[in-house]
Amino acid sequence: MSLFHLLPLQCTKCGSRISSKCTDMVYFCTRCGTGLEYNGKNLEPIEVLFAQPILQKDSEPELFLPFWSFRLDISIKGKEVYLPLLFRRDFMDEENILFTNKSLIETILNKQKEKKIKDQKDFTVYVPSFPTTGMYAYSSDIGKVFTRAQPVLSFYEQNKKMESCIYNAIDALSIAEDEYISLQTAIIPNLLALDLSFNVKNKRVIGIPYAKKEKGVFYDQIIGEMLLASALRMEK
Repeated sequence: MSLFHLLPLQCTKCGSRISSKCTDMVYFCTRCGTGLEYNGKNLEPIEVLFAQPILQKDSEPELFLPFWSFRLDISIKGKEVYLPLLFRRDFMDEENILFTNKSLIETILNKQKEKKIKDQKDFTVYVPSFPTTGMYAYSSDIGKVFTRAQPVLSFYEQNKKMESCIYNAIDALSIAEDEYISLQTAIIPNLLALDLSFNVKNKRVIGIPYAKKEKGVFYDQIIGEMLLASALRMEK
């Protein structure tokens, strides 16, 4: 006699059955579009959106790949200093970027006052969350490219089919923090000496549209980055 009875995964919103793969960390309901993540006790709803193409609008997307999107306040603990501002062009001079901690903070504060952009502190970090193969190493670091670009997205009203999402929110946020630090240290090499604080203001999974322009190569329809088809591990 069986001691365990496996129950089908059901959408908490509409009650539909959800099919999933062994690597899935977020489950997508194809009926109502709800995203669900298991938090250790319950299935937690996750906002899911599907981005409309900005490039090649006449081409219907062939697939939507999941990206975690985190809208963050990234600051120095104890200081009203919001580090996302460093990504802005001409925010800092190229010379003399190896500041001491004190002079680095003072420089950032002065630049904020000059630019008068204190309220513009929100920043979105993108984390690709689809299964890949070893060929992914030959593609661009698409997460960093999206984060640098900060694209202005519009979204479909109707639900689409999302490919597998292999990261939960906690793991994806850790990747987002590392990604942000990697990008910023290219500008401020001694950034790691500062005590950084990451405050999540919004998190969601965005389906980025991809179209195939040539055999074996996909291009995203937002910023046009190439992705080898062989870099995707498409489980059936």
